[in-house]
Amino acid sequence: MRKIIRIWDLPTRVFHWLLTIVIAGSIISIQLDATELHSKFGYAACILVIFRIVWGFVGPTYARFTNFIPSLAQLKAFIQHPVTQQPGHNPLGAISVVAILLVILTQALTGLFTDDDITFQGPLAKYVSSDLSGWLTSWHDFNANLVYGLIGLHIVAILYYLKFKQQDLITPMVTGEQTIEEVISSDRTSEESKELTPILIESAKDHAGIRGLAFGILVMITVGFYYLVIKK
Repeated sequence: MRKIIRIWDLPTRVFHWLLTIVIAGSIISIQLDATELHSKFGYAACILVIFRIVWGFVGPTYARFTNFIPSLAQLKAFIQHPVTQQPGHNPLGAISVVAILLVILTQALTGLFTDDDITFQGPLAKYVSSDLSGWLTSWHDFNANLVYGLIGLHIVAILYYLKFKQQDLITPMVTGEQTIEEVISSDRTSEESKELTPILIESAKDHAGIRGLAFGILVMITVGFYYLVIKK
């Protein structure tokens, strides 16, 4: 039985598209040597990823890491027998999301300590030795390649699923809704299949309280980041 449920709450969707804009702006600004603008995008990326990490623990069902980060057994089972219709991220998609969050957070954090000795010094570079700042600057440059690679892989995966699996991964991140097949479960024999009942897959909570909680968390992270990092 097919049904439409709310998978992605509004805060998760807004985070996704804001991060997309911020990363695009970060890439464009560095290509234009607009280092100050690039740093602003870096601050925004750091705030957004920290928010998403917090939201991964306190957000609705499908946004929580405990819900979609797979065990090794789950990952192996998915690779052997891929399931295209399931709520939220599949195991490979979940690993991709976590990897992207980690490399972007690494990029943003190392950027706070960078010092090119010419036009830009990160707000926290003055608190570490020149050797450590130099090492973090080098790592920032190297890690950028991982960011590009994972984003490219993410886009390829979306296009692959759209073309070959006939599964649209973009629309649910816009509307929040996904059409899924309810799973049938029973220990009865096939002769008794008419008595089988579906395991209900519930929609994620996405009411005003959830959205207010997300906004409050984002404001606290932004204010804390400003006073602990930018204003220091």
